[in-house]
Amino acid sequence: MRKELVLPVLAVAGGAAGFCLRRWELATAFEADTGLHIPFAPATIALIAVSVGMAVVFLLLSLGEHSAFPGGYGQAFGAAGNMPYAAAVVLSAFLLLASAALNFLGLPEAYAAVAATAQTTQANPLLSVLARVVVGILSALSFFAVLSIARGGLRDGGERKYSLPLLVPAFTCGIWLIESYQLRAGDPVVLDYLYELFAIMAALLALYFIAGFSFERPKVLSSSLFSALGVYFSLTTLADGHSLYVTLLYLFAAVYLTANLALLHYNDRIYRDAQPPADEAAPETGDAKLEERPHEP
Repeated sequence: MRKELVLPVLAVAGGAAGFCLRRWELATAFEADTGLHIPFAPATIALIAVSVGMAVVFLLLSLGEHSAFPGGYGQAFGAAGNMPYAAAVVLSAFLLLASAALNFLGLPEAYAAVAATAQTTQANPLLSVLARVVVGILSALSFFAVLSIARGGLRDGGERKYSLPLLVPAFTCGIWLIESYQLRAGDPVVLDYLYELFAIMAALLALYFIAGFSFERPKVLSSSLFSALGVYFSLTTLADGHSLYVTLLYLFAAVYLTANLALLHYNDRIYRDAQPPADEAAPETGDAKLEERPHEP
């Protein structure tokens, strides 16, 4: 099975289906006057069933024999001459840059909104927007990090042992998760923001396991599973109508993880096909035959 094609296509198609189901849920599964969730709404049940089903399928497809990738990140994500991968990763980098720019442009309005309610909520306006500022800074840094990753992969596969650029996008997702939860923590209706949290957590774990190849912790199963989930949930939560800079972050996660998911399984198949079968005995040399002869008494 060509998992480098099946898994990314399934993740994107599943995300498109999840997007449609989420739009249906937002339109029919919440009370118009109170915003509370309607129990056992068909759209909610359908979306949960599809999400669980997709997670099971991703897990089953991620299982199986994988290469150990002794060469680390450079072997698992080497993309010498792979222009589709390069185009996808460069696109994801510019999505990060655009997100950072829009984030900073919207900061004065966000600060004013918090300051206007500061007396009643007793919130510190500076602390309320601090996480957003850090997300913007890390998004800009991730732009350069992702471009560096793409350049290294295209040039020579990129050895990238203990590579710091690989960690920057993961740090971005970590702070982004904090910011998202900070904004949503006061909402009593968990289904209002559940899928966006799933998307950020899946992307964070995927980026963590991808970086692990550079830190002598190659885990194909975990990288594959969470990359597919990151794509699925990032596309699903686009139906929630986020701020534009947040929407661009979800699009970055979907594009970047799709490209890496396809590349990982492509390289996995190539290296496994190049390895001799485990039960194939190595040809004996003359010296080996002499060593196996019993000594004469």
